[in-house]
Amino acid sequence: MSVDQAKQPQKMPLRQPTVTKVEVKNFRLLQDATVTFDDDVTVCVGRNNTGKTSLAEILTRFLRTGEISLRFEDFSIGAHAKFGEAYRKYAAGDAAGARELLPEISATVFLSYDGAGEEYGSLGPLIVDLDPDCTKAIVAIRYALKPGAMKELFRDATESLTEEWAEPVFVSLIGPRIPHLYERTAVAIDPTDPSNSRTVSMTEVAQAIRVDFVKAQRGLDDEKERPKDQIGKILESLFMVAAKSDDGSFLKNFANRTESALEEIVESLNSHLQNMYSKMAPTVEEFGYPGLGNRNFATRTTLDTKRLLSNFTSIRYPGAGGVELPESYSGLGSRNLLMILLTLFSYYREYASRGNKPCVHLVFIEEPEAHLHPQMQETFIHQLGVFKKRFPVADGDEQNWNAQFLVTTHSAHIANRAGFPAIRYFRLNEGAENQEASSSTVLNLAEAPGVDKDFLHKYLTLTRADLFFADKAILIEGTTERIFIPAAIAEFDEKGQKDGAASLSSQYVSIMEVGGAYAHLFYPFLDFLGLQTLVITDMDAAKPGADSKQLESCCVQEGTSTTNQGIKKWFDKNELSPSQLLQEAEESIPVDGMRGLAYQVPEVTDGPCGRTFEDSFILANPALFCLLGDGSESSLDKERQARDLAKKYKKSDFALTFAITRDDWDIPRYIRRGLEWLLDRNPSDGRVDVEESTNEVSTTSQVVVR
Repeated sequence: MSVDQAKQPQKMPLRQPTVTKVEVKNFRLLQDATVTFDDDVTVCVGRNNTGKTSLAEILTRFLRTGEISLRFEDFSIGAHAKFGEAYRKYAAGDAAGARELLPEISATVFLSYDGAGEEYGSLGPLIVDLDPDCTKAIVAIRYALKPGAMKELFRDATESLTEEWAEPVFVSLIGPRIPHLYERTAVAIDPTDPSNSRTVSMTEVAQAIRVDFVKAQRGLDDEKERPKDQIGKILESLFMVAAKSDDGSFLKNFANRTESALEEIVESLNSHLQNMYSKMAPTVEEFGYPGLGNRNFATRTTLDTKRLLSNFTSIRYPGAGGVELPESYSGLGSRNLLMILLTLFSYYREYASRGNKPCVHLVFIEEPEAHLHPQMQETFIHQLGVFKKRFPVADGDEQNWNAQFLVTTHSAHIANRAGFPAIRYFRLNEGAENQEASSSTVLNLAEAPGVDKDFLHKYLTLTRADLFFADKAILIEGTTERIFIPAAIAEFDEKGQKDGAASLSSQYVSIMEVGGAYAHLFYPFLDFLGLQTLVITDMDAAKPGADSKQLESCCVQEGTSTTNQGIKKWFDKNELSPSQLLQEAEESIPVDGMRGLAYQVPEVTDGPCGRTFEDSFILANPALFCLLGDGSESSLDKERQARDLAKKYKKSDFALTFAITRDDWDIPRYIRRGLEWLLDRNPSDGRVDVEESTNEVSTTSQVVVR
């Protein structure tokens, strides 16, 4: 480079357009949901049936060309009553008002692009503003009633429907009509002036935003029903795309060479077959053939290169002694990973082979963790953003693959590895008591207020916590509680079931060891998730030392303060003494929103109180430790005796002995009260998954220790 060239300003590469967010309305649980997109990989997490797959499904349906057909059941539950309101308006002669009330399903896509570009390519039809500084575009796709179809929609409706909403009647009346009377339309909206819009075709939308979907059911483990190799089908797809493309990629050259080679084979084969028939023909003529004017037969063989790959091509793996093993002999994890990668590469090739390349390529990957071991899951999500750079390099293409991946998962390994900025948490909205949840909210963890994201990401990565998928959570201090609490839950459930009560074992409860010094760092995060959580911690009573002002541990009745940071941050006011803490927990455990705090309390009124789990357990089971005494001991004496006995045990030995070896013990009162509070609500605090409401509740234990 010359000196003059070096002085000239270098032209910066244009930033690729991206989808920044999507707003979905009235589609199943996504009644009014906004999902922001990461530039590379967005990870959707949450319990089953919270709307994760629905997001991928509505965008896959709405952003592709071709006819779509939705049903009444696809409308959010919250939108159902709107049909009744619209009918009452229509019956009263207000057709315009009825049209405004009539529900529609919509997906509004927000895009960002580089305003420095002179050519906007496929994105051009979606840009309707005239502001040179505006670098955003909006396209809204709506599934709404066709013009002039309202009379047909409400045909034969009875007068009684004008009085109240009768869902079963409306479902049977208008349900079958929706697929025929509703249609999909697309409108480009001016970001600077929403009143300025322009109707666009679905072809224009699909050219600007390409969508592909890697489904969870990939047919890898169904050997009897799917005897043909699955990977060969993807190779067929790659070949077909390459054959149609007009670029100079290696796949295009491969397709051309394959076609030429097959033409030579077919020509040679036809010659041999015709020679064979010629020798056989005299014999055939003896039977009166060929007839029809003595026309003779000729043989022709056709080999379809595309079908050769799917029907006769498979992956082989090297085995011992030079023996090649078939695709089905490989582990399901390896085959799943290979199939995902080949599928993604086929999507990239379809993207790259089109003359008018789409501006944005959304690729949804559903549950990639199937059959993958934890380390492979972490590697996959970590490398996913790298694939879109490596595929063009491997293909010899100088253009970038402008892909944005959206991954739905139930894997804590994938969620924790992805990091907070990439995670979108799907949470069922809290409903009224005994009512089903009708919608979900999508939370961007990067926007969680008051959360130490660096600490939590490191912690969740190291501990493999599964808070994102739990019904409820229990935060505990250390190893002793981690061993003991599952046993306490089993004991608690066994006694409760004898009385006909529900059990925690039928709910998915995640147990996390966080330590007393760090539990408070989880409070804002748990509040943001809206997850019902029990925090089990030690009171850690302390008093000033005799020779210094530094605090030292002591019995509860001697204490003047607590050293437990989780308790201090919980009350968020002047430091409370142990006696004041006991007053706070006199009637029930302290509760803040959906969080409950359980620390040591006396087993009986005015009785001795433990400082830690071990001495509290001893006080709850005095007969096991010969701590009955003669009745003359004071509460303080019993506290001291329990502390002395606890010091004789190692923490892990103590928990193992009474959690596994012995079962003749009672749960300390503070833990029992905490478990009762946790069980008091259903798994979603009155919220029930819409799609799970008809399923039977599992009676197997789902308490998970992390």
